[in-house]
Amino acid sequence: MLRLIRRPAYPGELNHELVWPAAFLGGALFAWSWFQAGLQLPQCVFIRLTGLPCLGCGGTRCARNLVHLDLGQAFLYHPGFFLVVMLGAAWTIHSAIFWLRRDTLRLRLYVEPSASRRFRLTFVLLLAVHWAWQCYYLTR
Repeated sequence: MLRLIRRPAYPGELNHELVWPAAFLGGALFAWSWFQAGLQLPQCVFIRLTGLPCLGCGGTRCARNLVHLDLGQAFLYHPGFFLVVMLGAAWTIHSAIFWLRRDTLRLRLYVEPSASRRFRLTFVLLLAVHWAWQCYYLTR
């Protein structure tokens, strides 16, 4: 269904080993700067209107706890954002190793066409479970 493969870069392909680590490190620097400066946290319009958290609610508190290296609390505030940040950190390490080794084979995630529907359905189910967790944890 889902596999990690190593293959050469296709002509004109986006250089994921350069783009995503730059975005990850830029975002981490931005978050660290924001919290160090003590700036006001953004307010969620969706929660104001409905009383329910949106899919992004808790992300800022998760980021604040990540900056302070409180990983357990960061995970509880927003498990999805936490996992994305951890995957970003792992990808940045992979990219550094890729560039240091001067490797020519790229690591890519491959979803087999026959399994793509199941993959999308699983992703939507995970989003629903994640939102249910946020409604439970953030509104108590």
